[in-house]
Amino acid sequence: MNLQPSDQNIEPAQDTEPAPDDFLGWFQRGLKYAQLGFPDRAAESFEQAEQIKPEDATLQFNLGTAYLSLGNFVQAVTNLNRSIKLDPSNSDAYGNRAVAHAALGQEDLVAADVETAVSLGAPPDGIETILTYVRERVNPNQD
Repeated sequence: MNLQPSDQNIEPAQDTEPAPDDFLGWFQRGLKYAQLGFPDRAAESFEQAEQIKPEDATLQFNLGTAYLSLGNFVQAVTNLNRSIKLDPSNSDAYGNRAVAHAALGQEDLVAADVETAVSLGAPPDGIETILTYVRERVNPNQD
C-alpha cells in the first residue's frame, strides 16, 4: 500500500489527462503527483478515480493520505475510514488515521488506531515520532 518511487520521471506540465472512465489512468496519475510532492493534484486525480470505482481500498487510502498531506484532516479521516472498512488489514491506514485524529485533537481515538496499526505490523517508533511532531504543531505550548 505504500507509495513506491516511480521508474518514470513525469513533470506535471507534460501530463496528459486520462479518459473520463479510466480508473487506472486517474489512479496512476494521482500516485505520480503524490510522488512529485503535489498532494493537491494527487487528490484531484484520486477524486476522479473515486467517481469510477469508489469501493477501492487502495484508492481510498491514497486519497485519505493526500488529504492528510494537505492538512484537511476531517476529509482524511473520512477516506481512511472508507479504506479501513474495505481493507481492515492495512496498518498504514490506521497509522495515518491516528495522525489525522491527533491533528484534530481527538486523542481518545489516537490510541486505538496506534494499537491496531502496531498489531498489524506498523513500526511503533515511527508512528510515535510522527504523532509527537503533529502534537507539537497542534499544541506548540505543551510541555
